[in-house]
Amino acid sequence: MKKDKLKFLLFLFGLVLVSTSFSFGRAAEAASLNGRILLQVQDKGQAWYVNPLNSRRYYLGRPDDAYNIMRDFGLGASTKDIDSFLASHAPTRLSGRIILKVQDKGQAYYINPLNLKLYYLGRPEDAFNVIRSLGLGISNNDLSKILIGNNSAVQASPSPVIGVVPSTLSSVEKYFSFKYKNANQMVTLKLSPSLYEDYATSVKVFSYPANNPPANLREAFYNIFFQTKANDTAVNDLVNSLSAVAKNNGWSDDELAESALALVQYIPYDQAKVGAVTNNPYFPYETLYLNKGVCSDKTFLALAILKKLGYGTAILDFPDINHSAIGISCPVEYSISSSGYCYGETTNYFPIGVIPNGINGQAQTGDDDYNFDGLFNETKLGKIEILRKSSGKVYQGVLITKQKVVEMTALYNSIINMKDDGGFEYNTALDYNQRVANFNKLLKDFYQQ
Repeated sequence: MKKDKLKFLLFLFGLVLVSTSFSFGRAAEAASLNGRILLQVQDKGQAWYVNPLNSRRYYLGRPDDAYNIMRDFGLGASTKDIDSFLASHAPTRLSGRIILKVQDKGQAYYINPLNLKLYYLGRPEDAFNVIRSLGLGISNNDLSKILIGNNSAVQASPSPVIGVVPSTLSSVEKYFSFKYKNANQMVTLKLSPSLYEDYATSVKVFSYPANNPPANLREAFYNIFFQTKANDTAVNDLVNSLSAVAKNNGWSDDELAESALALVQYIPYDQAKVGAVTNNPYFPYETLYLNKGVCSDKTFLALAILKKLGYGTAILDFPDINHSAIGISCPVEYSISSSGYCYGETTNYFPIGVIPNGINGQAQTGDDDYNFDGLFNETKLGKIEILRKSSGKVYQGVLITKQKVVEMTALYNSIINMKDDGGFEYNTALDYNQRVANFNKLLKDFYQQ
């Protein structure tokens, strides 16, 4: 891509961070940053939450990621207690904490350390507004003095403050927020802490006789993670919830499949796990319970969900780039390596069939993603291994995605040609601006930005 085109795209799509004015000077001399939300002013305003339990910072990522991560620190409280706090203020001992109203759908509130007032974290937009309005600017140098927390330190389940109904502690209500059709969606799922522990402590090593190895060792190892334990109805429950949302919205089977994959794509990527000494895959139940995972974890979960929806599925492994993705049955002419399975990224949102141009652990959008010609080019993936193949319904939506890319490409090229011609007259400038606006909308809808 030419340099002048890159500048043009940055002008079109540059992110504007709206925040409070920054007055924080020397973090090292501050009395305490526990419970504060920090905005990295020298690095695009990236947001961090300082956990008051260990004084470590946790990256909040995108609005949806921030919403999920902040909820994961939730401390259970009764409706009576929270109503009392809302009427006045929370006690000092809860400064900077996130509390969950366990008797009312787990509504979450952030307690501002500055005034002990409660701020509602209802939806991803609400959580983002809290970050934007209460965030404290901090330099890279000062931020580096605060240790980064390991995500495993996040509380896996709400703990009681006072007045909690004991029965609520036998299961945890998890909230999964995601975008589909560029609109916010949410489903809830009740999970068992004891069943999670059962999965987490399960053997994750495949053993076999030296004189009788399996036909495919990797596939045999993967098979371990699709063995479900008694009383595990998580995938069934999740599919039922997603199906109910699809029915209410009048979505087709393919749209239901797309929304199911979007839920998995919006589960936070577990960056800490990538560098861990031990990083065995998670069972799908673990990924749901922890609400995080790497490519293999999220791919296993996506396969379990899509297979339950009746689609043909497979695991797509790419050893050259150390990456995994979900394969979903589709017409052969649109499939990867003519396998009959279309590529489905699981670590970040991309439409089914689109192969991200940037994959470094987690797939990312970037300047190269305006090079639409590369979005279906599988050569960048290197060697491919297709495992755990199954047959079922065939997804037909890739043709629609390809048509959208053709439309964006044509519009983008017309904008570039008009820009290169220069010398805009009034009517030409109006036409140019309208095309830019149309292109921005198409791109926003395509990537759910």
